Amino acid sequence: MNDRLPGSCYDNPIWYKKYRIYLSDLYEVHGFQFDYVHDDYDGAEDAHDSRCGFAHSIDEAKSEIDDREDN
Repeated sequence: MNDRLPGSCYDNPIWYKKYRIYLSDLYEVHGFQFDYVHDDYDGAEDAHDSRCGFAHSIDEAKSEIDDREDN
C-alpha cells in the first residue's frame, strides 16, 4: 500500500480521537489488519497503559476505542 494513504503506516495514520489507526505489521502472524494506539501511550510494562490494541477493520478499531474511552 502507498505510504501516502492515511492508515498505511504509523507515521501516516487515520486519526480517531487521540488514537492512531494504521496497518498492522502482525497481520500475517495474528490476522489483525490494523493496530491502534493512543498518542500518549507509554508502552512500559509497569505503566499498565492499555490504550492500544488490534482490530480486523477500521470500524472495529473505532468501536474498540469508543469502548475504552467510555470506561
